[in-house]
Amino acid sequence: MRYYLSKICGDDDRHLIHAVTCRHLPREQDERIYLGDFPHCGNAIDIAKLYFLQLHCCPECTFRC
Repeated sequence: MRYYLSKICGDDDRHLIHAVTCRHLPREQDERIYLGDFPHCGNAIDIAKLYFLQLHCCPECTFRC
C-alpha cells in the first residue's frame, strides 16, 4: 500500500498519515508527501518522523497502526 503524509496540520497541530485509497488524502500534490509503498502503515510512521514530529494516523484508513 502507498502511504502519504499530509502537509496540512489538523486542529490538534498534527500531520496525518493516509493510505492512497483514503478519501481524506489531500488531492493536491503540493499538500502531501509520498512516504513509500509498505506492507504495513507502521513503516510509514518511521519515514514520516523524518518530516514532522507531531504525527497521527488517519483513523479511517490507517486505524491498525
